[in-house]
Amino acid sequence: MRDSIIKWAGSAAFLLSLAPAAMGCQAEGSVVYVPVGRNTGTVTQSWSIGGRFDRSLCRTYGADRMELVIRDTSGRTVARAYQPCEEMQMSVRLPEGTYRGDATLIARDGSEVSTTLELQPFRILSNTDTLIDTDFPTSSMLTVLSVDAVAASESVDESAP
Repeated sequence: MRDSIIKWAGSAAFLLSLAPAAMGCQAEGSVVYVPVGRNTGTVTQSWSIGGRFDRSLCRTYGADRMELVIRDTSGRTVARAYQPCEEMQMSVRLPEGTYRGDATLIARDGSEVSTTLELQPFRILSNTDTLIDTDFPTSSMLTVLSVDAVAASESVDESAP
């Protein structure tokens, strides 16, 4: 009897944890359902803009946050994680397995400020951290809020005509 109550309570807690997502709420950080009893590891994604880990470029391009969508090998979305752009890194815990992901920089109003970059497939192993570096080339950026800031942040080739 006690075991069935514990299982029921665990199921109820999981369903309640899904309620904010069902209502369209977004939480900062990652929310991932990991089945009980599965071995897990972590994927840590770092991102740069134009090859630079410069937090001010997030403001320059109007990027409020990074959206990371992770899918399993069947194409099912298993995680959708958000992190403030200026953090330049996020970690998501996943069950062991092989995954694909998409990374997009998002504005405060929810619009995309970059094209969506497809990540190389990656593998999660139990108790390990898989590192992924992602660079958004300046050509992938869809907006520029401050042209002067972009010009000031790019190196100038003094020998160019």
